[in-house]
Amino acid sequence: MIAIYVVLLISVLTTVVLMAGVGGGLQLACGGVLLGSLAYLTMRVIGAEHERQELAKLRATYAQLDQQAKWIIRADLELHHAQEELDRRLASLMSLHQLGRQLQVSLKPEEVFQKFDAAIVTNFGFSVGLFGVCPTMGAVAWQSLVGVTPEAAERLRVHVTASGLLKQLLADPTPRLWQAGGGLNAAQRALLDLLGSSSAVVASILPHSGPAGCFILCRPGVRVSTSKADEELVKILAHQLSTAVENSALYEHAWSEQQTLERKVQERTRELAEANAALTRMNKAKSDFVSAVSHELRTPLAAIKGYASLLNSGQFGTLAQPQAERLAKIEKHADLLTQFITNLLDIARIEAGRTTMERRAIPVQEFLATIQELVQPQLLAKRLQLAIDRDGVTELLGDAQHLQRVLVNLLSNAVKYTPESGRISVGLRRDGASVVVTVSDSGCGIPAEDLPKLFQEFYRANDPVNQQIRGTGLGLALVKRIVEAHRGTITVASQRGQGTTFTVMLPAAAEPPAP
Repeated sequence: MIAIYVVLLISVLTTVVLMAGVGGGLQLACGGVLLGSLAYLTMRVIGAEHERQELAKLRATYAQLDQQAKWIIRADLELHHAQEELDRRLASLMSLHQLGRQLQVSLKPEEVFQKFDAAIVTNFGFSVGLFGVCPTMGAVAWQSLVGVTPEAAERLRVHVTASGLLKQLLADPTPRLWQAGGGLNAAQRALLDLLGSSSAVVASILPHSGPAGCFILCRPGVRVSTSKADEELVKILAHQLSTAVENSALYEHAWSEQQTLERKVQERTRELAEANAALTRMNKAKSDFVSAVSHELRTPLAAIKGYASLLNSGQFGTLAQPQAERLAKIEKHADLLTQFITNLLDIARIEAGRTTMERRAIPVQEFLATIQELVQPQLLAKRLQLAIDRDGVTELLGDAQHLQRVLVNLLSNAVKYTPESGRISVGLRRDGASVVVTVSDSGCGIPAEDLPKLFQEFYRANDPVNQQIRGTGLGLALVKRIVEAHRGTITVASQRGQGTTFTVMLPAAAEPPAP
């Protein structure tokens, strides 16, 4: 621009000099031309300056747009990488979820390591994976191989065991990221060389129960790197595997224990069945023996009682008072022995199923009147009061003769163990489909330790009061057999010094016949 102004000034000066030597008219014309040229040049100068400024602005705007374009491209690349990383992380998380569901059905610890295939490894962002079980600290058996040949896997197995890397892994379950140039030792660098990768993630599985394990994941390639995010995912994977192995080991242990228990139960059941069969045979042999012996005893016992009666009748001469007393004792004890044999025979018949219990309606009023008549002499002898409460019950269902023996036995026991001027009560009431019969007394009571054995044959409580009263220990055993033959139950409640209550529950109506 300075050069243009210099040229313009020289032109003006030259024009003035020339005009000085010409006439007035020509001078005026030259001045007009000069002014026009000057105006034209001025406009061109102003236009050129304006264009220069616009060009500078365009250059600045272009530079800004170029910088912004570079930022946009850089941001787009970063966003693309972030999206790829996010997609990979999402795929890894989905794989973790699916893997967790698959591992739930693993029944053996070894099956956990066999669940890995190429799809799972790829979803974690890797292309090579080795998963193995470690039966000891110095041995590993690969259970799953992805992206690696069996020969290469064998070389890796030999290397990790011989170099001591396996022991280092099993000493700490924390996953490790090994990258070339990251301060690795010779064994670790050799592992990367065998894998053909510049980085790898290795981890161990150390469950509380079950075998230990380890796995190796990598991406082959010299320039391929593994991020901390991969390490975190592998940490989650290691924890999941550890939990799955532990659960599988616990399940296997529980299953094994269950099988052992079932086998023992079956063996014990078989032993019990055999013992029960032997016991049944022995019980039958006992019943047969008791029946045979009882029948054999009845004949001489009947003869003894018959001869004692004949002698006591005076047909063979008048008897002195001492002789008559001795014969009366013989008859009394013969009657007791006859009753004892009868009870033995009844118990044996009921156990052998040779006694049929009738199931007929029994009028309660007549039934109780007969029983009261039978025990009345005993009640009068000890001045005992007997109270009967039928509570609206009009009939019982069963065998009148045997149920009579039940109540007579229970009342006889009550009379024996109730002191003079005491009280005995008999109660009947309906309870749903059953009739409940209770026999209570105000006697001495039964010790608590003797109650569970009270219905056993020949059992008598070891009590001073009980020892003073004669008995065979068969009465209550016979009562229990008769009640159970009527499909009923009998229980007893007692406290020392507060009396005893026997409760008999019998069906109130006939049960429908078996199909």
